[in-house]
Formats: sequence, C-alpha cells, structure tokens
Amino acid sequence: MTMGTQAEARLCSTRPSAPPISPGAARGRADYLPKNWQLYSAGVSMAAGGVTQVVHHPLFTLKTFIQTPNFSWKDFLGRTVNSPVGFLYRGVVSRSLGVMPERMLKMQGWFVTTKFLTDLRGEQSLGIWILGGLAAGVGTAVVASPTELLMVRAQVHGHRVRDVWKTTGMYKGFAPALVRDLTFNALFFVGREAGVRRYETQHGHRCPDHKRFQIGFVAGSISCTAATPMDAVKTRIQAAVQCGPNSQRGAIFFAKSLLREGGILRLWQGLGARLMIFPSTLSLFYILQEKMEGILLHRLSDQGKQA
Repeated sequence: MTMGTQAEARLCSTRPSAPPISPGAARGRADYLPKNWQLYSAGVSMAAGGVTQVVHHPLFTLKTFIQTPNFSWKDFLGRTVNSPVGFLYRGVVSRSLGVMPERMLKMQGWFVTTKFLTDLRGEQSLGIWILGGLAAGVGTAVVASPTELLMVRAQVHGHRVRDVWKTTGMYKGFAPALVRDLTFNALFFVGREAGVRRYETQHGHRCPDHKRFQIGFVAGSISCTAATPMDAVKTRIQAAVQCGPNSQRGAIFFAKSLLREGGILRLWQGLGARLMIFPSTLSLFYILQEKMEGILLHRLSDQGKQA
C-alpha cells in the first residue's frame, strides 16, 4: 500500500459507508488521528496559505489597481516594466504573514463547525456545510481585513506598515470584507464539498486530485463572482488615503460611487483578475493541504509504530 493510500485509508476509516471521501470532512476524530492533530493541521494550513499567496501576489497587485479609480493599463504596465519585482510584490511580506493565520482560521472554522454539528446530528447536510462555510468566512475576515489594508496601501501608495498603523484604523473596510468572506466561503465550501461527494458517490472511489482542482475551480469561480461587489467596495475604502476627501466615507458611499462611474456592472470591477486568483489559489491550497497532511500523518504513524 502506498503512502498516500495509507493516509487516505486511515483518515477515512470511520466513515459509515463507501466510497471513502476526502479526509477534511472527517478530520479531528480522536479514535484514529494522532494526539494534537488539530495543531499539526493548523500548521499545515498556515504553510500552504503562505506558499499560495507568494505565488499569486502579482495578480493581487493587478486586482487592487484595477479596482482603484482612474486605473490605467499604461501606468500599470509602465510601473511593472520599471520595477517588476519591487512593484508587483509590494506588500507581499505583510500579506503572506497575514494569510497564514487567515487560512488556518478559515480551515479550522470549517472543520470544527462541521465536525461538531455532524457529531450532534449524526450525519452531514447542506445546512451544516453552509454553517461551516460561514464560520470559515468569519475567521477569514478577522485576519484578512487588516492585512489586506496593509497590502492595498503598500500597492497603491507605497505605504509602509508603520505609516498605516499610525494613521489608519486597522479594521477600515471590515464590514464589506466580512460580507464578502461570508458569501465567498459559504458558496465555495458547499460547492466543493457537494461536487467531491457527488463524484465519489457516482464513481465509487476517492476523487482524484485533478478532479478536485476542477471542482474547486468551478466552485471558486461562482463564489468569486458573487463576492466581487463587496470586494470592490472594500478596496475603494482601504485605498482612500487618510488626508483625502473620501477618507472617512463608508461602504454605501463607495458603492454609490461605483454605480455612478459605470452602472451596476462597475460593482464587478476587477472580476477578471479575481477569477485568475481565487479559484486556482484555493484549489491549489486545498490540494496542498491535503497532500501535506497525508505526508505528515504517515510520518506520525511511522513514529508511533517505532515508539
């Protein structure tokens, strides 16, 4: 039996019926997972989140600029040519450090909520998946809002962490960020979980990684489209400089401003860039996490046998 098969078998060993499904939904059962597994899982989530953020950060820079007023491709490309790394990777350190606990809280919110409710009811359901996604959204917004503020200010204005910290409330734009993350995570987790389970029920075996990526990409695209209006409003709020005329304006003002600029479709400003980022980012993150957890579980199992 291969390492991956052993890990999957152990993670799925308590499922009541075939086929064995993804390890995430059953994670945390004390009868077959190592002691302190939640801590190991949290560490894996943080590592996978940091890696995916670094890979996709240039696209985050593009998304931020597209969502700001008076965006110009000529200006953006000119800055990119003059300093490709320095410009495209502005704010990468603070955002990557922020993404690590963000991804950890996202996944733990999902796992803990779905596990608790599943144990309480005896089975999983659509309602449990929705509540798990909402819990993941709350965990995401709590960390994402301040770290995205630092990223946006660095990308648009070149501000340092100290500059933002001294002049701006760190949770500026939290309300639209929370609505965005609740919407996105509820739709994404429900779509991905439903898609994976349907595949495994129809085919009678574990959903392969390439299918998981495809399912996650579709779920992420739908979620991204639904959440983009609140993301555009959030970016406008966070990009407004402290001394500017709109620095104290809220979500309603910037939503109306977007509508005045280009009608209802203006609320989806930056959708193309977000579709390049989030479906692939989260699909890659989810697969990385499951692979890393499988390797870690295998090693912990071997250490336990040797002891």
